[in-house]
Amino acid sequence: MKRMSLFKCDLIVELDGKEVYRGPSRSFVQNFAITFMAFIINSSQSVPQPDGTTGAIQPGIAAATVWFNPLLSMAAGDNDDTNGIWVGSGSTPVSPTDYKLASKIPHGTGAGQLDYEPQSVTASYTDTQSYVEISRAFVNRTSDNITVAEVGLVAFHRTGYNNTTYAQARELIARDVLPQPITLAPLSTLTVRYRITLSL
Repeated sequence: MKRMSLFKCDLIVELDGKEVYRGPSRSFVQNFAITFMAFIINSSQSVPQPDGTTGAIQPGIAAATVWFNPLLSMAAGDNDDTNGIWVGSGSTPVSPTDYKLASKIPHGTGAGQLDYEPQSVTASYTDTQSYVEISRAFVNRTSDNITVAEVGLVAFHRTGYNNTTYAQARELIARDVLPQPITLAPLSTLTVRYRITLSL
């Protein structure tokens, strides 16, 4: 019997170490397809960025014998909310053309903010199943409750050589609205995981 491949993406959410939601992420948006196509056909593509401007995805540029190496990253560091997993308070239904969260909760320790921890990536490869998991924690360091209703995944793209940038973009590639909003009390930690799995 011929074996079939199964590709899926799960969204896993934990509050203070306890899993409060697990379900399929069906919300990869149009920007994901545009980004994927740009690399497949090695051609510059335009994408709407979360700030409302337009960015360029340029997989590779040949100049004489030099190739300008592209970067596509979601490895956001501590306190960096420019890419990686984001959280927000908006509940607007997901649309394929979404390019930002409905209402992003920014990094910080002031009112209405969450402390964005470093993003981590783990992977596992076997003969029957492989996965990559992108994970990030968010800590409420304010004195008020903060409610999270949506999450998203933002990639950062840059093409450059010798300290010169030729194309750059930040693109939302996935957005999910949670079935039920989650409230973080002061000092609570919310952990969001996107796990992409390929099973044979």
